[in-house]
Amino acid sequence: MAVIFSLSSIAQGKGNEKGKNKQNPSVTQSENKDKSQGHESADDQDDDKTGKGKSKDKFKNEKDKSKEENDKLNEHDKKVWDGIGDNKGSCSKLSKNQPAKVRESFQRDYPGAINVRWTKCRGDWTATFRNRLFMSTAVYHANGDRRDTRTPITRNELPRNVFDSVFKRRPENRLDDVIKIEIPNKVKEIFRVKNIVEGKAEYLYFNSEGVPVKYEY
Repeated sequence: MAVIFSLSSIAQGKGNEKGKNKQNPSVTQSENKDKSQGHESADDQDDDKTGKGKSKDKFKNEKDKSKEENDKLNEHDKKVWDGIGDNKGSCSKLSKNQPAKVRESFQRDYPGAINVRWTKCRGDWTATFRNRLFMSTAVYHANGDRRDTRTPITRNELPRNVFDSVFKRRPENRLDDVIKIEIPNKVKEIFRVKNIVEGKAEYLYFNSEGVPVKYEY
């Protein structure tokens, strides 16, 4: 009899539990929903943290690249304008409101130019830019006529005729910066070579055949 009574009590207890769940189905659903929402909230928080971290890293990388590019531009300007007597560095100061003719000429001459930075030097408008693998500076008069384009090159890129001419003049020469100068409507380029002689800098100009020339830089 005791065993039958015990089994009957257990069955009745389970029945009561089922009855409660049927009467209040929202309780179980609410508990499940709360648990589910709790997991989603944690995941969302992790995603937010990860997203913010990636955003900060991206911003830092872009900032570093910008600084690196700016340093390269400054080094380029230093080489290009070296030796023209511009001690205050006015040829490297940023300029705005370039004449329309100047902008139109530049876009026509160098349609693929990127990272363009405009300055003004001795009355001429100058655009420093990347042109494929090289960084160059194009100089324009106010009427849009291009005076020349100046590109720093390595001594290994210097024509052999120019290299030989430099050291035939003075074997003790120490070659420093070399600037290639391209002039519109002229086939031959001019190379401006900076030499260090007895601790002093001198600037020589040669055509591609190694013949000394005069050039108003």
